[in-house]
Amino acid sequence: MKELFTKRLRLRSWDVADAPFLLDLESRYETMRYLGPGTSLTNSLEQAQASINRRRDVCGAGQGIWAIERRDTGRLVGNLLCKPMSKNMQSYIDINLEDQPSEIGWHLHPEAQGRGYATEAASVVLEYAKQSNARQQVLAIVDPRNYPSQKVCDRLGLQFLGFTSGYASAEHLVYKKHTV
Repeated sequence: MKELFTKRLRLRSWDVADAPFLLDLESRYETMRYLGPGTSLTNSLEQAQASINRRRDVCGAGQGIWAIERRDTGRLVGNLLCKPMSKNMQSYIDINLEDQPSEIGWHLHPEAQGRGYATEAASVVLEYAKQSNARQQVLAIVDPRNYPSQKVCDRLGLQFLGFTSGYASAEHLVYKKHTV
């Protein structure tokens, strides 16, 4: 998977040595509460290591699941994904596109939130997807209570498509970006 850089951040593959950070990040309700259906808290280092192994397998042109790291300190701050959206997921949100879209999403450690890292990281990933001609469309599915992620979508220039109630128990917002 390709490493990506911004002025402040390095986006890189997850490593098993990152498991303690991932456990800390994904054992927190406040970090995980807005993620999609079937999301559960990580409860052990073994679960975090298994999750890292799965993340490293997602790798296509313009795609991946990156660890977000500050360049100045090397400290991890979160996770960003841009991966193929399955037909099953498309049916959940009641959007059936001719070409398989990618899904973009992020979650940051509470100590790293509010600093623009999500926008900065997602921006470089969207540019990478565009340069790779990986997908025509990238979708973000956002819980309507997650105002910070809605603002990130707006700053990234994602177009609001509408609402869906099929993604999880609550109604969700659907945003779209054309990368080519």
